[in-house]
Amino acid sequence: MSLEDIDLDTGDSESTEKRPENILNAYKERLKVLKHAQEYAHKGEIPKAVEKYNLYLGTLAAYFKVKEADLKPNLFDAKKEITEMLLISHAYWDLAKSYDRSPRLQKESVRCLNQFVVFSLGFKYQHVNAQMLKKLLRKKQVHNRKAFQQAYDRLNVESKACYVATYAYPKNEELLNTLRTFKKEIYTTKVGKTFVQLYYEVSPRFIELLNKFPISAKLLTKLILRPLIKSCYILIKNVSNKKTDK
Repeated sequence: MSLEDIDLDTGDSESTEKRPENILNAYKERLKVLKHAQEYAHKGEIPKAVEKYNLYLGTLAAYFKVKEADLKPNLFDAKKEITEMLLISHAYWDLAKSYDRSPRLQKESVRCLNQFVVFSLGFKYQHVNAQMLKKLLRKKQVHNRKAFQQAYDRLNVESKACYVATYAYPKNEELLNTLRTFKKEIYTTKVGKTFVQLYYEVSPRFIELLNKFPISAKLLTKLILRPLIKSCYILIKNVSNKKTDK
């Protein structure tokens, strides 16, 4: 990601007054540090990249008065600071890959991989991050393949996103929760896993297409999507009830 045109918030006046000047100055310069980290990573200068990524994350941690390991999405405004959270997820992504190169740093790689997932789940860029993981796994370029595969599975299973269902029934929590539970259950099978992965690849693009043609989308949703999704919900609910009665 290019950082040239990104203008991120430097904090509100009330919160900044409570922080030392050196921390505020470092916070204002954090994007420059991140840019250097990305440049080093691109050049293959991994130790320098790791140093700068850690400096960037450490600066954020100091600003929020937490340890770096305790950085979490709830420290940020999900709407106003979505770009920052995307940058954080990518910083942890590059760190996870960098640490994976060394057998003695596998634990740190897994920790950063977990942070990558935490800063991906539930956000609009989750699909893109999942595809990065999938692409890396296909290339077979990781040592701890199990950890990276588990991270990819978490992005598919733990996500609360049910793109098409949420689009058709945004306020029907019972229906959405039932479909999410069903997703977790079928993901344990090979066919189910393939279906869920395909769903996450296709559905975001489908929703984007619908948003481009709102009039046609409204008709399609009413005549096809809602009846189809409701039928699936009823079927899943009935099967679940039968299992419970046994």
